[in-house]
Amino acid sequence: MYLEKLTLTNYRNYESLNSDFSFQVNLLRGFNAQGKTNLLEAIYYLAIGKAYRSIREDQLIKWGHHHFSIKGQVKNKIGQTNLEVFFHNQQQVKQLRRVKRVQKEIKVNGLKVGRTADFLSNLTAVLFAPENLSIIQGSPTERRKLLDYDISQVNPSYFLQLQQYQQILKQRNHLLRKIVQGRGGLNELEIWNLQLKNVSESIIRKRLQVLEKLTPLTRLMQRKLTGGRESLEFKYYFNRKKEIKNGDDLSDLLDREIKRVRTEELNRGITLWGPHRDDFLLTVNGINLKIYGSQGQHRTAVLAIKLAELEFFKSESGEYPLLLLDDVLSELDQERREHLLQIIQSKAIQCFITTTEDVSSFWHSKSNFASFYVENGVLK
Repeated sequence: MYLEKLTLTNYRNYESLNSDFSFQVNLLRGFNAQGKTNLLEAIYYLAIGKAYRSIREDQLIKWGHHHFSIKGQVKNKIGQTNLEVFFHNQQQVKQLRRVKRVQKEIKVNGLKVGRTADFLSNLTAVLFAPENLSIIQGSPTERRKLLDYDISQVNPSYFLQLQQYQQILKQRNHLLRKIVQGRGGLNELEIWNLQLKNVSESIIRKRLQVLEKLTPLTRLMQRKLTGGRESLEFKYYFNRKKEIKNGDDLSDLLDREIKRVRTEELNRGITLWGPHRDDFLLTVNGINLKIYGSQGQHRTAVLAIKLAELEFFKSESGEYPLLLLDDVLSELDQERREHLLQIIQSKAIQCFITTTEDVSSFWHSKSNFASFYVENGVLK
């Protein structure tokens, strides 16, 4: 799988971009704050169907304009696929008294699709950026996001389940607040319990299945990167407290948790169980990596996870995803950097690398290599 062409209009600091790419290595070089990361984020948008960072989509529009569009021409095992995202700021349109338009529109091969789930899996990508250290150092939300983004790209139905879960969770929380205020009934709560439990069980089971596949891949990559000295493991924690594994009786587990937190929920007016509260722990040689690992071990573990993601996508879809490396070569020592570049060159992986320095000398063969200079939203 590779991205043949990318077209941007009024996206971030790109007023207009239309570029072809090498099907293997694409080096994006330039000073900071010129648009290198913006370009990678646009590509990743085509993979996950939304903005990667926690940012409103109207903030992706170039200053002074009212819309943005991202178009990608993708070559995968099926053939050629054209993807397109168009976003229009309705608020600005209303202020200017213009005709109201659809705020967000997504297309596959020129045909509108009504759901993001129908847009997913046409392009898959793994993003590796310095902020990925939050997978280890950050909140449980960051770790859940890693799993959810990966699963959604290869299994769009999982994305629909996440959306369904959020809708049910919102309604259940609304009811709990009403009950706290003396305006809601407990009978209605039982209905929402059943709905939330069913979709929770499905989401957690899928996460456990994926971790079961991802863990041996991550363990192998960690051993390669450390000369066999370290073994990296994932452990899934239900409600951040109880370790669970694939095959456990989730229905019984959820029933017991619903009863356990019932009184506290009725006092606080918020849902205290479900996959939105779960976490997973990373250990190296059995030791909690977040608490006891060094900064170097954190970087190595994140690299191992990203390399494992490549193999996971390959096993699920039959082809490697795009690899997006955002200013990470400078963060790795010489040994890790060479290992990463060796993998890129030895496999059918299209890679986009942002850097402030010229690292083209690292590539032994320039036959499938393209170098670009990025300056103020212009690709040269």
